Order: sequence, then C-alpha cells, then structure tokens
Amino acid sequence: MSSDEKGRDVAACEVCGRELRTAERGRPRRYCSRACRTRAYRARLAEPPAPEEPAAQPGRPAEATLDQGRVVRAAVALADREGLAALSMRRIATDLGVGVMSLYRYVPSREELNDLMVDAVFAARPLPEPGPDGWRARLELSARQEWELYRRHPWMSHLVAVTTRPPVAPALMAYTDWRMRALDGHGLDFATLVQVAIMIGTYVQSAAVPLAHEAQAARTSRHTRREWAQARKEAFARSIGAARLPMVAEFGDEAFEASEPENIFEFGLHRMLDGIGLLLPDQSAPGPMGAQ
Repeated sequence: MSSDEKGRDVAACEVCGRELRTAERGRPRRYCSRACRTRAYRARLAEPPAPEEPAAQPGRPAEATLDQGRVVRAAVALADREGLAALSMRRIATDLGVGVMSLYRYVPSREELNDLMVDAVFAARPLPEPGPDGWRARLELSARQEWELYRRHPWMSHLVAVTTRPPVAPALMAYTDWRMRALDGHGLDFATLVQVAIMIGTYVQSAAVPLAHEAQAARTSRHTRREWAQARKEAFARSIGAARLPMVAEFGDEAFEASEPENIFEFGLHRMLDGIGLLLPDQSAPGPMGAQ
C-alpha cells in the first residue's frame, strides 16, 4: 500500500502491479481490470493448493538466513517460471520454506516488490562505461541490451511498459541517464535529451509486451505462435475474405516471419535511430562519452 499526492491510500494490482484506488466501500480491490482478475483466477486453477504453513518462528533455519535479496531472487525466479500472474507473497514464502508474514519484514508491499524485481534485473546487466564510439552505436547497444532483458524475463514488460509512473528502480533509471550522456554535447537541449532517452526505453518496452503475452499463451495452450497460427489458418482466411482486405489476404510465411516480435523490434530500432540522427545539428561534435 502506498499514498498518492493527496494522501489517499493507493493499492497495486496483484497481477500487473499497476496502481489502483482503494475502494471506499466494501472489500478492497485486488485487480485493476477484469482481464487481470481472469488471469489470476486461471493461475489459481492451474496451481495445486499450497500446503498449510506453520506460523513463522524466528528460530527456523530458512528464516534465519532470510534477507531482502533472497526474497527478490525468489520472486524473479517464480515470475520467470510461471509469469507475473502466479506471483504472490504466499508462493514466494512456500518456495523459500518460510512463513509468509516473515517476508514483510524485508518487502513491505507488492508494489515495492515489483520495484525491487525490476531493479535487480537491470542491476545484473549495467551498460558499459564508456561504451562504444559514436552516439548511434551507444544508443543501439542500450536498446539491444534492454531488449535482451525482456527476452530473458518477459513478465518485466508488464511492470515498466505503457505507464507514466515507472518503477522506483535506480538500475533502470541508469539506462536513461546513460542514453542522455551518449547524446550530450551534440547540440540538443536538456529537455530533448530527456525525450529521446525516454522514447528509446518506451519503444523497447512496448515492443517487448508481445513477448510477455506469448510466454503466457505458450504456458496455457502448450502451443507456439506458429502452431497457433497454423491451427487458425482457415478461420483467418474466411474472416479476411469476408472483410475484403486484399493486402492482408496476401500474408504468407514471409509476412509471418516479418511480424515476429524480434523482427518488428529490429525494424523499428533502425528507423528510430535514423530519426534521432535528423535531430542532431552537428554529428561530428564530441560528447563526454567520446566522439561520434
């Protein structure tokens, strides 16, 4: 639980971590939308019931070595295995072999846990100093390295993408700072440096959202995207034909390959870097991280 600028309590959705206003009447809200409630319900159906836990005891061996780092690592491992919908304090406690209430001594809320998870993932892959030569090579490296983090941890895009309230995660913010320094000294004002750095992060995060959905769909259906598309090929053909979509009707294996998240990311990344280059009045001016 956190508080907004007017002092009113704000809770976090148990599935995606987005903030939601506490209900003034009735039971507290747990999910931000019907879709999140449905994902949580399906996750509970697929999960065997957790065994009854004994009350937390300070002398238990597992709790004696418990700290914030262990809690966060267990949370990241659980999200990697089963997705964000499966993440709960009870599940983490079960994995660690401790009482659930003992976790709150190290992580006071789900919102803070989300922040710590994002920070831990980014902290494990800091951008190099000073980085390669040239602003474009640096920005491309930063985008590719962030993309790789979402490929390894698809759930993370649900916590950082499509929001104006990013996680309180210094290691994530370090990527923004690094990108701004990569362009510093090339004639852009500070506000534009901020916009470019955030634009790159927003692009990578948004491009990575399908990775999270695909990982969840693969766990649920046990089918790859290609297998799913093949099974629905006839239904697509009927719908497209009835809708009179001549260009879409030409889609084949080449178009399917082009629409893969990895290839969409590659295409958009290069077009974005091309556009940034048009902003620079003098691409030959050296910056603090080296010359172009």
